[in-house]
Amino acid sequence: MLVDPRQAADLLRVSERTLRDLTVPHGDLPAVRIGRLVRYRTTSLTDWAQRHEAAA
Repeated sequence: MLVDPRQAADLLRVSERTLRDLTVPHGDLPAVRIGRLVRYRTTSLTDWAQRHEAAA
């Protein structure tokens, strides 16, 4: 399932600005780009959060 940046930020409990900073190419959070639209796979968000939880 794909979610928009607002939904992704809500899921990660961060601001949309922080989400942009975490997204490739600035960070390591993968995103799907469809033209100018940016979407996030919910599985990618979960995997990213789990990787960073273990590193914290």
